[in-house]
Amino acid sequence: MFPPCIFCNNESGSEEHLWAAWMHRLLKFGPIRVQEGTGPETIDPDPEKTINTVCHTCSNTWMSQFEEKNIPSLRPMLQNQPTMIDPGRQRLLTEWGVKTAMVQDSIKPGIGTEKFYTDAERLDMRLTRKIPERTRMWIGALTEPHLGSFGTDMAIFGGDHKTRIGTGIATTIIVGHFTIQVVTERALQEFAAQTIPDIQPKAGGWNNTLIELYPKKQKKIDWPPKISFTNGGPRGIACLMNRWRMGQKVEKVVPVPPKT
Repeated sequence: MFPPCIFCNNESGSEEHLWAAWMHRLLKFGPIRVQEGTGPETIDPDPEKTINTVCHTCSNTWMSQFEEKNIPSLRPMLQNQPTMIDPGRQRLLTEWGVKTAMVQDSIKPGIGTEKFYTDAERLDMRLTRKIPERTRMWIGALTEPHLGSFGTDMAIFGGDHKTRIGTGIATTIIVGHFTIQVVTERALQEFAAQTIPDIQPKAGGWNNTLIELYPKKQKKIDWPPKISFTNGGPRGIACLMNRWRMGQKVEKVVPVPPKT
């Protein structure tokens, strides 16, 4: 028996594509490198990765509709063709980005069933398309087509640089010549009443390589950005993936069970 779907209470187990089937039909991808956490890197000859954390109903109703509605925006970007994204398409692409980040979050290695996005946030996405609080999003272009999905967990510390007051997650999705980066952060419950500033990325001239999709509202977005990411060098894809990796690695905080 499968656990509940991450978006509803139905049993999960549907074979949902991590990157939609239409993307694979449009662009023929080769083998992909797979690495979970700090585990060994392997080569998977089949790039059409599927996940089973959603149910058949969600996969074939609103999630499928998400893909269909975003094809007019995504198709030219995947193929490195200039396009204009109006406010309506910006909203659709934002919702698609969050949905995809939530799916990626559901399959990342963790402690037990630990996930960053909450049940309430995933339910809101399914029912009302609500974007989680403190979410930011950017889109960019690549000179060469690639396929990838990467996540970075973040810890937010207080002014003493010792007290952990919040957490965050950065999800980077790459498909073809297109990339989208979704960042969501939140204060820990005991610090929820405090005003915690947004985490800032490493310096890197991001205004030239990335276009802010959300929460900034724009009359139109002309894609691609001024500068595209390359395979390597100072504007390489690795720079994008490492954009939010700062300081030393922090181990996950495991709640201590109450004494009996």
